[in-house]
Amino acid sequence: MENSILASAGRWLWRYLEAHKVDANALFMRFELDPAKIREPRTRYPYNLLCKAYVEASVITRNESIGLEMADYFSPLDLNALGVTFLSSRTLIEGFHRLIRYESIVNSNLVISMAESQDRIDIMSEVPNVPEDAVRIIEDSRASIIVELCRSGLDRSWDPVEVAFTYPTPTSTGAHFSVFRCPQLFSQRVFRVSFNVADARRPFTSTNRELALNSDQILESMLNELKQSGIVSQVKRAIIDGLPSGKLSEEEIAKRVFVSSRTLQRKLADENTNFRTLLLEVRRELAVKYISNRSMPLAEISYMLGFADTSSFSRAFKQWTGDSPALFRNNLQE
Repeated sequence: MENSILASAGRWLWRYLEAHKVDANALFMRFELDPAKIREPRTRYPYNLLCKAYVEASVITRNESIGLEMADYFSPLDLNALGVTFLSSRTLIEGFHRLIRYESIVNSNLVISMAESQDRIDIMSEVPNVPEDAVRIIEDSRASIIVELCRSGLDRSWDPVEVAFTYPTPTSTGAHFSVFRCPQLFSQRVFRVSFNVADARRPFTSTNRELALNSDQILESMLNELKQSGIVSQVKRAIIDGLPSGKLSEEEIAKRVFVSSRTLQRKLADENTNFRTLLLEVRRELAVKYISNRSMPLAEISYMLGFADTSSFSRAFKQWTGDSPALFRNNLQE
């Protein structure tokens, strides 16, 4: 599966564009990033396309330091339950253990590690195959958001010990210092944000064990979904998400699972199936499930399954089961 990122992670770029009077909707559409997805909790964007959108935003606003400003437009809720569980942790180091475990939910290809010495902790990360013109923007954005999360959990006066970037030293580092308020290194082998050990063990002001554990459960569910990366499972989930739109096509599903239509056809053929077969299976399975719920009216079920009206749904249901929806429901045991 192509590298992907939670669509909600595009929210801070959207807010930045709006603040700079740039048509965010047009820019997202230009790079085939469906704007509606940023409001949905589990939808995803192809990572490389979001990187391209960042680069274009930097060009349009003539701002080489765009990544450093992302923390100004970021909310922990943009990271779904991960932002909540991080800030609900007891300490900074506990929060980072959670970040390391669950970060792939946000960015499927991000690798994070942590190294602890006697006096400091290093958080290192990398994303392979980031476009060269996006490296500075992505690393600046990652660093500024990590630091923003830490300051939100501890206090606004907190500063890291050091921040290291893999890209060359920029012409001016004044913007970097104003954000991080600590020494920065450039042209390093690995991106890194370093903290004082004593700070990392300080209690968070927002610690909430019950909230953290509840968020962990949500994240475990999302992690399991992400691990189920077989193309058939991906397509079925995409079909379920897209059915209510009523305009589900093979091309649309291919976009949702981040492959071309031709690649989708080939991969499904390798599994001895195709889009139309999976669409029929999903509709049939969901139809029986929904009809079994006596509180769901037929009009709602028809909409959820993407039918134009209840008559179309009723005809299809009778073909699948041999009974009309009403008769099938009446024959169910109480």
